[in-house]
Amino acid sequence: MMAAMRAALPLPHPPLSPPPQATTRLAGARRVAVALGLGAATAVTAAGTGPGALAVTQAPQAPQAPQAQKASQAPQAPISPTPWPPTVAAALQASGLPAEAFSLLVWPVDGVAPRWQHLAASPRLMASVMKLFTTGAALRSLGPAYTWRTEAGLGGPLLPNGALDGPLYLRGGGDPSLVIERVQLMMSRWRGAGLRDIRGDLLTDRSAFELPPHDPAAFDGQVLKPYNAGPDALLLNHGAVTLRLLPDAAQPGQVRASLAPTLDGVELVNHLSPQPKLPCGDWREALNLTMAPVLGWHHLGRQRWRVTVQGPYPLSCGEREWPLLWRGDGPDDHGARLLSQAWQDGGGRLGGTVRNGTWPAGLPVWQTWTSPPLATVVRDINKFSNNVMARQLFLTLGAAPANRDASRDANEPPRPATLASARGATAQLVLEATRAGNRNGNGSGRGQPSACEGEALQLDNGAGLSRSERSTALCLGQWLQALWRSPVMPEFVASLPVNGTDGTTRRWQAAAGRAHIKTGSLDGVASMAGYVDAADGSTRVIVVGVVNHPRADAGRPVLQALTDWAQHLNTSDASAP
Repeated sequence: MMAAMRAALPLPHPPLSPPPQATTRLAGARRVAVALGLGAATAVTAAGTGPGALAVTQAPQAPQAPQAQKASQAPQAPISPTPWPPTVAAALQASGLPAEAFSLLVWPVDGVAPRWQHLAASPRLMASVMKLFTTGAALRSLGPAYTWRTEAGLGGPLLPNGALDGPLYLRGGGDPSLVIERVQLMMSRWRGAGLRDIRGDLLTDRSAFELPPHDPAAFDGQVLKPYNAGPDALLLNHGAVTLRLLPDAAQPGQVRASLAPTLDGVELVNHLSPQPKLPCGDWREALNLTMAPVLGWHHLGRQRWRVTVQGPYPLSCGEREWPLLWRGDGPDDHGARLLSQAWQDGGGRLGGTVRNGTWPAGLPVWQTWTSPPLATVVRDINKFSNNVMARQLFLTLGAAPANRDASRDANEPPRPATLASARGATAQLVLEATRAGNRNGNGSGRGQPSACEGEALQLDNGAGLSRSERSTALCLGQWLQALWRSPVMPEFVASLPVNGTDGTTRRWQAAAGRAHIKTGSLDGVASMAGYVDAADGSTRVIVVGVVNHPRADAGRPVLQALTDWAQHLNTSDASAP
């Protein structure tokens, strides 16, 4: 969801020994406080350094992610002796950044070698551009029509009066797109099939993914940022809630606040002060947001939580949204509260609680929810740089092939996907497609080593939200060329933002309307990669650009200048730029 994320390098922190109930104090111009309940790992505060900025008070350092399996030494692309294109050189000079901070590449889609390159064989942090490996590999191996299944099973007899005399099992299959609206529709189908009253528990089976505990503070300390959500075999609404603020039409001069989706046992307290004369400005910076458990109160085995928002709110802002990653009582708290509340909101009754459980061997599937097709999911990932959806897709690639077979017995429990299996499967798919001898794009070639061998491609979580995940411009360029030659080229290209039109490049002026470009951004990293239409309409050109430097933002004009130059490149002229 976040097109231009800001992520600091993870820093070491002292060991944490919090009391069972931890409450943080407020600090900074805009303040956010979270008090974590029993079993929680950290407490956080926010310093007002920008919208949604948070800092971890105490958190363990993120472990170093293992690298993708290394193959033979990757071929080293020679640095082009040709000079820099004049417009790109001018942008470089204006940026004040050293040329060594950049890796740049321009490659006609039907060319044997890049037309122009600079340090294209240097491994670089690529940020969200790494999603192109995940989404492209998924389209090639799973196919654009692939779907995920979320299955429900009856743990007892369903009576004529709509009562289930036992638990209801819900087995997640890794669906990245199970947002609240789809959860509500899924439950409406349960009611349509005769279920009204679950007299037992609602048991959630998340065994399709086998993952280490996820710490949303580990990457950059921003524990309430939705992009820090971890993958989950039963991911619901991306693990997030949205605080909506708007002038109250029923009570003019007042401000209405709401949380969506509504979570069971969570109360929202509105202490906003409407400001009819203030300009909107940075409205979040002036607000105080507190999320804390209500001590001594429990609801269905869970603590009650209170979300309080207070401070001045300019009425000139109109309706605004503040997405928040929900932490609550732990990693499964969001899903449990969402399922419980959604079932009750639809008129259903739940006699027990929502908790994790294992799908019993031999239990038949009663109802199946099917996700939108992969082509639609990939579009959401690439257009809007959705990190948690990319992580879900990455793990789907790591699932055993039998799990992805449409003819698989629905009653067979899936084999769990792991990060190691996802890294290995994705790297293998890329290597097979980029071997120099493979010119038909079908992944069957066995030629010279790929440009993605060894250190040239290092995978971590498949989303680019990592300080160990990296690639070379040459590897990425060769991968984009393989995708251009593959049968899934139309779906892949259509998933990329169109410059000046939509997605994360809607404000780009470079090659506006004539380029499909994916961008990436972390602290110290700015990147872009994709396809540019030649101005004369004769061909398309692959462009890859990345800068790794503490002032990486200053290098963005260089990347846009490269895109513009590629648009006007005469691919039939082999002379210097």
